[in-house]
Amino acid sequence: MLGLTACMASGDLVPETLAAQGHQDIARAELIAPTTRYQHYVRGNEAEAGGLRAVMTDGRRLDLMLDESHVFEDRMPRLADLDGDGRSEIVLVLTSLTEGASLAVYGVAGDAVRLKAKTPSIGQPRRWLDPAGIADLTGDGRSEIAFVAMPHLVKQLQVWTYSGGALRQVATVEDVANHRLGSPHTAMSAIADVDGDGIADLIVPDGARTTIRALSFAGGRAREIARYRLPAPADGDFALAASGDGPVLSVPMESGTVARIVLSPSTSGR
Repeated sequence: MLGLTACMASGDLVPETLAAQGHQDIARAELIAPTTRYQHYVRGNEAEAGGLRAVMTDGRRLDLMLDESHVFEDRMPRLADLDGDGRSEIVLVLTSLTEGASLAVYGVAGDAVRLKAKTPSIGQPRRWLDPAGIADLTGDGRSEIAFVAMPHLVKQLQVWTYSGGALRQVATVEDVANHRLGSPHTAMSAIADVDGDGIADLIVPDGARTTIRALSFAGGRAREIARYRLPAPADGDFALAASGDGPVLSVPMESGTVARIVLSPSTSGR
C-alpha cells in the first residue's frame, strides 16, 4: 500500500505536493526544487518540480536534479516494486518543455537516483498524462502501471508493464478521463477487485466524467465489467472503504456532493 504525506511550503519541497512513504530500500520520495520554467498549470499550480529526493531506509538522502529542459509535472511520486527484486521503483510524470509528458520509472543505484525507463513523450508541449494506478492488473504476478494520456483531449487509458529494464504497453481503453483541467486533484481513480476473480480491477470515470467504469485487464485483455451513472460529473480524489456488500467508492462531484457506489457487477447500471 502506498503511503502519502503532505509536503508543506518550506525549504526546497514543492508546495501542495505529496510525499510517498515506502518500506523497502526507499523510505520516502518527494518532489523538490520548485520551478516556473514550464508554464502549463494543468493542475492549477504555479510551480512544478525540478528535482526528486529519495530518502533511504539507511538514512541517506539522494537528490536527482533535472536539466533545464524537463520538469516533473506531477503531484506525487509513487513507490512500487515493479520488477519483483525487493527494491522500490519511483514512478513519475516526466515532462519535456518541447515534447510534452511521458511516464518515467526511476530507481536507486549506489548513491544515485537514475532513470530506468520511460514511455515515449506525447510529442508536443502542454500535453499531459495522469497516472491512474499501479497494481497487478493482468494477474501475471507483476505490477502494471495505468495512466490516462491527455485526459482533457484524447482521453485514452494506457496500461504498461516494466520488465527487462524497459516499459511495454499491454492494453489501451478509449473514453477515459481522470482529471478536470486546472484541478489539483489527480487521484480520480481507484483499484479494487470488483468481479471477485482475485485480480485487481481499475475504476475510472468515462470521458465525460459522468459514468464510473470498472475495467478488468485479467490475462492482458481489457474489458468493462461494470458501469455506474453519476448525477453530476466527478471532480475530486476517489476514496475506497470496505463493506459487507463489497468495496464502497466515494466520488466527489462538481455539484459539491459525494456519490457512494458499492462496486459489484450486480449493482452496475448497465
